Amino acid sequence: MSSRSHDAIFSAAGRLFGERGYRAVTVRDIAADAGVSAALVMKLFVSKEKLYAAVRPDESQLAELEVPTSELGRALVFRVLMRRERGTQEPWAIIPFAVLDSPDPEAARTDVRERYLAAIASLIGDTTPERRFASTVVALMTGFGESVRTLGLFDGWNFDELVGHYGAIVQAQIDACTAALNQ
Repeated sequence: MSSRSHDAIFSAAGRLFGERGYRAVTVRDIAADAGVSAALVMKLFVSKEKLYAAVRPDESQLAELEVPTSELGRALVFRVLMRRERGTQEPWAIIPFAVLDSPDPEAARTDVRERYLAAIASLIGDTTPERRFASTVVALMTGFGESVRTLGLFDGWNFDELVGHYGAIVQAQIDACTAALNQ
């Protein structure tokens, strides 16, 4: 087994689950998209459920952001658009499917919500009890990721203009967090 096959399966699963959800994707769909056999998919990942768990939205990509807080909104939006340009998995767009279409939606909601809120709260310094600013940023980014990938709402926009426009919307919440905590 090559790591290339593993990566192809992982990429195909992430894209297909993100586009169609857990129930609408079969192991055969994933295998065909990855250019491998369904038997290889099962050999490497054991079950569709385990493969789904492996490709769940990954908030760890947020830890890689090393920009000043004053530029964070633009950086978050820029990364969504770069993943769209490259055709790679979009964690923000997968969040709704990861929760609603998972084998255990309530557990998935608790898990995904906590991971993303904790990651964004850490990035923006949100120490409010209900992480109100982090919640808003997660909602804005989830909506943006879903809108870009699923609805194509921003297809006609210039890349840099969109980064500036939507980045400013996200940044407003980040700046509000900083202002609230510095009072």
